[in-house]
Amino acid sequence: FPVDGKTPELATVIQFLKTWFETEHIDRGLLVKEWAKGNRVSAIQRTESGANAGGGNKTDRNPDYEHTLDTLDVEIAMATLPMDFNIYELPGSVYRRAKEIVKKKESPFKEWSAALRATPGILDYSRAAIFALIRSAHPEFYHYPGRLQGYINANLTETDHENPTEEALTAARHTPEKDAVEEANRQLAAARGEYVEGISDPNDPKWVKTGTSQPTTEPELVKNVGNGIFDVSALMQNSSTHGTETNPETTSNVQVQKADSDEKQAGDAVQAGEGDLGTGKEAVTVENQNQAETHQNNDSVSQSEPEAQQNVPESQQEEPEAAWPEYFEPGRYEGVPNEVYHAANGISSTQVKDARVSLMYFNARHVEKTIVKERSPVLDMGNLVHVLALQPENLEAEFSVEPEIPEGAFTTTATLREFIDAHNASLPALLSADDIKALL
Repeated sequence: FPVDGKTPELATVIQFLKTWFETEHIDRGLLVKEWAKGNRVSAIQRTESGANAGGGNKTDRNPDYEHTLDTLDVEIAMATLPMDFNIYELPGSVYRRAKEIVKKKESPFKEWSAALRATPGILDYSRAAIFALIRSAHPEFYHYPGRLQGYINANLTETDHENPTEEALTAARHTPEKDAVEEANRQLAAARGEYVEGISDPNDPKWVKTGTSQPTTEPELVKNVGNGIFDVSALMQNSSTHGTETNPETTSNVQVQKADSDEKQAGDAVQAGEGDLGTGKEAVTVENQNQAETHQNNDSVSQSEPEAQQNVPESQQEEPEAAWPEYFEPGRYEGVPNEVYHAANGISSTQVKDARVSLMYFNARHVEKTIVKERSPVLDMGNLVHVLALQPENLEAEFSVEPEIPEGAFTTTATLREFIDAHNASLPALLSADDIKALL
């Protein structure tokens, strides 16, 4: 204090002193540095390895939003979802689904969370950087922890945490449109197994409805066609005696109905001549419609069984073998087996990213100096194994090798005393007092 040359307010001083007393003794130095930079952090958060997790920098999040490792888990879970949405105005359905993923520790969230929680300074990165990192990765990276950590170290680079670049927002699939909430809800509905127009495949067998599964109401057994005529085809079809032998009887019934309708038509024609002409036309029209319905119902009854019989051999036909192309462009292909994709001519997107990641890491580590090498026992051991296996000529330049102790050298007082005792034991025995007197 003061940061900007002005005396801080009393409330700020009280807040700092309260935070300082609540902070562990070992973290108070970092707390003072953060407050001196203008970052009013309430605590120093650390990773499982003990490294500083960050959290003091200004990011693209709300200034009043307290970003912790737990809130980072929610962002990781949302980034693993397939739908696009506004990452700064989170839809309620997306947030609830993310909380469910965190609670159940589903994959790939579980693997991403473990890797990012172990990254020093992870809380200093923007939300767009986290989303872009996860959504740009190969979908199979999370199966290999070492490869995933290498991908994070090579690609998690950001200079302005408060103002992400357009490339980062594009990679994060940030969609600030107003209909993003509706689109996210449609994506979640499709993920639950519901049919969504424009997302679900209408040709999928589970969405195709056959003629036998369409009606939801039970048809009437006796249907009143009109003019004293009743259709009993449904009743005859459900009876145990219904079969192929009843076809002649059904035909005769239709003829009787037709004869009755002819008599009725003749009577209507006489009445039409005596009365209004328009009424007669209407009666003839209604009667013709009733006859058409009668014939249509009888035809549907007689044709229902052949259709059911024709569906049986179709279900038994073997599906033709899928023909796969001999060349694939690098990318993601839904429904293509992994062995088919890698057996085809060409390189995969994983190989492209592997070649790109090495160059990006070299540039960030040795040219731009944005990746700082932090020393740790685990990192030193890994570097030692790497040098011994691949670069033994650099061993003396990168490591301080202790000289080998010669065999028989004195390293402790015990070894020195052991040597003296052995030497004294090898010497001839000293003269006693009597021997000395005899010599004198």
